Amino acid sequence: MEEIKINDYVVKVDKEKILELYITLPKVSEKAHCGCEDCQLYAKQIQLTSPEILNFFKQFGVDPTKEAEVWRAIPNKDGYDTYSADYHFIGFIEGTDDIDWIHIGEASFGLANHDGDLPSPMIPRTFSKPIVELAVRITMPNLEI
Repeated sequence: MEEIKINDYVVKVDKEKILELYITLPKVSEKAHCGCEDCQLYAKQIQLTSPEILNFFKQFGVDPTKEAEVWRAIPNKDGYDTYSADYHFIGFIEGTDDIDWIHIGEASFGLANHDGDLPSPMIPRTFSKPIVELAVRITMPNLEI
């Protein structure tokens, strides 16, 4: 597993395995995943965020347009949408169960070791333990579908 240092913590990630698993997953905007309006807007908007935010996802092998459970928490307020989304990747955080919110640009990220049972309706059946849940809160300019 690859080691990624975040603040004073080490996150171990099976990046090769997660990249392999993510390739087969549908985008959140596709009906095979959800395809609702919120998911369609999110998938479109997240691709236009800053390179810094996209690189935060990329370091774990996470494609921000796939796998997540997404909901638009604050729709089109003053031309912006605020979303919450939960992603998963194979790995674990050493020395703690979670890492509190990390602020990067217009986004905040939280990480937690997943200690629930598998299979889970929130996690693709192809994933195996250990799993880290990656939560994001992000505000992005509103776009039309």
